[in-house]
Amino acid sequence: MEQNLPFDLGALLVFGKVVDCRSISKAATSLGMPKSTVSRKLTRLESDLGIKLLRRNTHQLTVTDLGEQIYDHAMNILTEANGVRALVEGSKQEPQGELRVAIPVSLGIDYASRVGATFLQRYPHSRLDIRLVDNMVHPIKDGFDVVFGPGPLQDSTLIARKVFDLNLFLCASTEFVGQLPGPLTDPAQLNNLPFIDFGFCGPQKLAVTRRESRHELSPQVRARANNFQVCKEYILQGLGIGAMPTQIICTNELREGTIVPILPDWAVEPLAVHMIYPFELSCSTLISAFYDTACQIIVENIARAEG
Repeated sequence: MEQNLPFDLGALLVFGKVVDCRSISKAATSLGMPKSTVSRKLTRLESDLGIKLLRRNTHQLTVTDLGEQIYDHAMNILTEANGVRALVEGSKQEPQGELRVAIPVSLGIDYASRVGATFLQRYPHSRLDIRLVDNMVHPIKDGFDVVFGPGPLQDSTLIARKVFDLNLFLCASTEFVGQLPGPLTDPAQLNNLPFIDFGFCGPQKLAVTRRESRHELSPQVRARANNFQVCKEYILQGLGIGAMPTQIICTNELREGTIVPILPDWAVEPLAVHMIYPFELSCSTLISAFYDTACQIIVENIARAEG
């Protein structure tokens, strides 16, 4: 492994803080360094790399195009470094304190309650405040430590870690299928049929794939709900076609034949569910413990559905 880097790794992280603050003096205060030290590290880093990272004048500081790309790498390095520190600290102490978590109601009360109960039982010195929300919230602006939602993110102040892929399949009731004039063989046919939209964190584009083919659906939304149980009931009542998660909610109906797959040769692109939290909490043992619990429960849910 090559260990002799052509630049100071610490200077790269200082550069990242300067970009975050858009000010050398503010970055110096945040890092607890003299301003002259920060300036010297930036100058040395630019010299070592042989490029300009920043444009500086008396009124403002801007980042060059290449500097923006290098900043992204600096943040990835810092994330990994914090991950190592969190791993070490986590092995030394039990997670404790309060965690405020926002989970979309569309992911289900059962999932949220099982994650919460398991976490509290496993970590007796922790406290947990879970709020079921019906729209996407922001961890910092809305006062949460953790929120569940789609990713990845463009916001460098947040970290998104994927918890699971929500695997979906197109389905309808046997009654609805029986009333169709003919079999469904082409995804384009769905654009002319009523659709039940689950609306996870707002309207989402729905796409299906088969081998090298990909088709983005534009169905006529008859009803939308932010809860899979509600959507399933609409489908069971023959009100339209929907995309539902097999591992959470439709196992019994598939076994009984009251719900049947539509276009089984076409796979619905899975919906990635991420745990999102502020960058400054990246080494929180409490958040790491909650992430591990959230991942464990979805694995257990899948096993229950398949058992």
